[in-house]
Amino acid sequence: MKQVKIIVALIAGLFAFTSAQAGELSVTGSMQATYQSNQDNNTGNPLGMNTDLTFSGSTDTDFGTATWTMATDGTFLGESGADHTFKIAADIGTIGIGNSGDAANAVDDITPSAFEEANGSGSGNYAAADFGSGMDGSMSLSFANGDLGGTGISVAYNYYPKLDGTTNNEKGASGTDSYTADSAQSINVGIPLSGLPVIGGSPLGGAKITLGYNESDSRIANGTPKEGGTVAVVMPVGPLSVGYQKKAYQNVGTAALTEAQKAFYKDDILGIAYAVNDDFAISYNIIESVKHLHSAGTTVEQETKAINVAYTVGGLTLGIQDAKTDNSGWATGTNDDTRTLSVKTAF
Repeated sequence: MKQVKIIVALIAGLFAFTSAQAGELSVTGSMQATYQSNQDNNTGNPLGMNTDLTFSGSTDTDFGTATWTMATDGTFLGESGADHTFKIAADIGTIGIGNSGDAANAVDDITPSAFEEANGSGSGNYAAADFGSGMDGSMSLSFANGDLGGTGISVAYNYYPKLDGTTNNEKGASGTDSYTADSAQSINVGIPLSGLPVIGGSPLGGAKITLGYNESDSRIANGTPKEGGTVAVVMPVGPLSVGYQKKAYQNVGTAALTEAQKAFYKDDILGIAYAVNDDFAISYNIIESVKHLHSAGTTVEQETKAINVAYTVGGLTLGIQDAKTDNSGWATGTNDDTRTLSVKTAF
């Protein structure tokens, strides 16, 4: 009965976010300036700037703390470019609705890194495969619990009634998606090994296993169901962190895919990070991604190796990445050599 009351309160709050008590409003954000060079493709402007702003309002209710969040990354207050969420944090977990969130995509690469993922600079063409499947941006119902039943196990889940989101029954747009799809869902689960017998008291006790999975009824535009999965193990040992992750997923397309275009991907990801001190960290990251073309029966391996360095000075963080990719875009003989310099501050 208590769960039913929480869900009813959540839905009611979406259309009338009112309270007898005044809530709190906060603003957070970050600014990042970058310089990037690509040895094999220097046609664009190497300078970049990104600004993120998040507005959050919260108030206490009989069911838990209700929070509204709007995040924008350059379009400022434009409705079409902002992410909106409304959540209620209760004893059973946090229940929400909004157009921001994809549980599986949130763990697409969680291997340790001092600065960016191996392909964070854009080296290679991993976006063409899109493990996250673009669900983030469509309206979904969500649930999250960071400590399920006191076990230390975390879970996050998103359910999307319809991914294209072109129509809805409220006054605003429900979020759009460029792919043809019906319903979809996405989930991740984190399992710490510290609570397991024998292992919990060993050096492996600090490790954590993370699982992620997403699927849609007709994610690929020709009606073929799309799904992807990942499993990762991350283990900290003092200032050293080591992580290994595997992914398997299908490709997507904004138009119907021909048999020649259909592909299946398998990724192996390794990350090793070392915190020299509280302000200085280095890491080495590798992604090996194998593309299998169904019709041709051929495979191509794309590999990215990256060295990352991060140094914090007061409120500024300096990040450097040197990434090299062989067979970029899964095209044999096409290579990328990308270097990125970043200065970032948060407030």
